[in-house]
Amino acid sequence: MDTVGTLLTQLVGQRGLLGVALRARLTPWQLRQYLSGAALPPTTAPLEAIGNACGADEPRLEALVEAWYQQTHPPIKVEHQGYLFRDDRRGSPGLPPQGLYYRVLHAVWLRTGKLRPIPGQEPGAEVALREWHLDRLQSDADLRASVRAQLAPGVDDRAWRADGPPDPDALERRVAAAGLDVLGAGLLHPDEAMRNRARAIASRPGRPPQASRHWEAALAWRPWEAPPAAPAWLTKVETAAEILAEVPVRADPRWLEWAWRTAPADRETAEAGIRACYRLDGLAEPATIVWADSPYTAVMLRRLAAPLYDGDPPLRDPALRMTRELRTLLGVAEVTCARPTIPIDVNNHLELTGRNAVMATDPLRARAALEEAARHLPRPRPRLGPGVPPPAEPNDRYHHLPGQSLAPWLDMATRLVETVAATGHPLGELPQRLAAYAAANSAGPWWPGRRVVIVAERPVAVEAGPVLRWSDGTAYEPFGN
Repeated sequence: MDTVGTLLTQLVGQRGLLGVALRARLTPWQLRQYLSGAALPPTTAPLEAIGNACGADEPRLEALVEAWYQQTHPPIKVEHQGYLFRDDRRGSPGLPPQGLYYRVLHAVWLRTGKLRPIPGQEPGAEVALREWHLDRLQSDADLRASVRAQLAPGVDDRAWRADGPPDPDALERRVAAAGLDVLGAGLLHPDEAMRNRARAIASRPGRPPQASRHWEAALAWRPWEAPPAAPAWLTKVETAAEILAEVPVRADPRWLEWAWRTAPADRETAEAGIRACYRLDGLAEPATIVWADSPYTAVMLRRLAAPLYDGDPPLRDPALRMTRELRTLLGVAEVTCARPTIPIDVNNHLELTGRNAVMATDPLRARAALEEAARHLPRPRPRLGPGVPPPAEPNDRYHHLPGQSLAPWLDMATRLVETVAATGHPLGELPQRLAAYAAANSAGPWWPGRRVVIVAERPVAVEAGPVLRWSDGTAYEPFGN
């Protein structure tokens, strides 16, 4: 693969270095360093600025960014206990975990390549990955010192200080009594015997007798999906069985109609819902929300806007959190009942090639729609190259949320929340988050980012098949491709 220096040299060509440097807001010396390969910029922003100064199209900018990631984040592939793990260089750092044990593992994960199991392996891969993290923590003194330096200021000194001779048996008793925070401190203890005992406890198939709830959380922990702390109101409803018996069995017609709407979306309502989702998740609202005429154009726009997305989406799927809360409240997150049908689950069918693809049936109209949407992106905007950009991969590889395809989940969640609310049991912000997420998904799928959110419009027609058509000359025609 070409290096950053090689790609920049090809891009700059015979242009004057001084002019390119000024347009990119760099010094000529910095530009020469990047061209020669003597230095790499700390982020991709200078590369994107140079590309824009030279009129680079989106594929060339993406090649530059990919080369930068390859050089600054060498790929890692690990085999442990027969499982394979690969680093996710651009993956999200995950939610800030609660509890010292989780924070220790999260810090190790971030420092050792953000490994994830390669898809298709059995569930034991998660446990094997945790064992690998614990092994690294035990064997690497520098790693241990780095994690301890990060976490020690936020913990009670007594958890780190050795009062008298180390006592591994006392650690065992304290873990059984106080849970995983003590175990996290034990993994970083100055004494090797204490660390070894903490490591043995962490790998034990049994559970500490007084901490089964914490132990189950530890076994289910994933660094990119770290469990948030439970709010005070989130306690199981004592009359859960009676409440579940009251949940309506028939499908709610309002969600059936919601899922099949083809009129233009109420953009003000959808944008207000998106901003509310960010606020309720404790995040800053996005500065710009850009609309695309179809999911196809939205994916192309998301590829074009890659430099504006800052690496990882700040907003994960709020439905996952609400589902966990309903399961805690009622013991289940769904009941047996009729649900609304949807024309197609666009959330799971955002394929851009092949039989089940969302495709451009009128490429010229699709190109015009992409150009129009791109004008609303914040600056600096990458230049759109000639022709209709072909998909880089057979599927949309960017994190997105479902839009109207969420109707079956919204139907179930709304029934459960309304039934619990009727009993007077506290629900915290759950009803507000549910209402905001319903509004946010009232159009097509959407792609959340820190600065930018891209939202796809609804289809203009749903025909038998089903066949979905959008206003920009794109369609889902599973039997016509």
